[in-house]
Amino acid sequence: MDGVRQAWRGRLLPLGLVLLTVAIQLVAAWILDVAAKRELRWDLLAAGAVAAAVVLNGLRFLVWGFAHRRFPLSLTYPFTALFFPLVLMLSYWRGEAIAWAQIGGTMLITLGVALMAFGPHKGKAR
Repeated sequence: MDGVRQAWRGRLLPLGLVLLTVAIQLVAAWILDVAAKRELRWDLLAAGAVAAAVVLNGLRFLVWGFAHRRFPLSLTYPFTALFFPLVLMLSYWRGEAIAWAQIGGTMLITLGVALMAFGPHKGKAR
């Protein structure tokens, strides 16, 4: 039983780290999107939005580096494809029309990531 727990922990931690980087990327993009839609001039609020996005992307860079130092690239990098389902959900939440082809394609991406992440894996954590 400990071997199964260890295997899941070896897959869930990198998944969590990569999902964190994807979430940070989405938040930074959202901040810049909101700032751009408000047609802000280069005042304090606009500068604050840009600074927040830069800080968030710096944090994303650090988390990304940690994940890739600790886990094999062949395990962590496919998790970045989870960006697509998250963007689709965000698009739906913002009221954009979603086609069945987008849903089907996103499901295929998610299935592929699940197969790569939770199937047999030869790489070892460092």
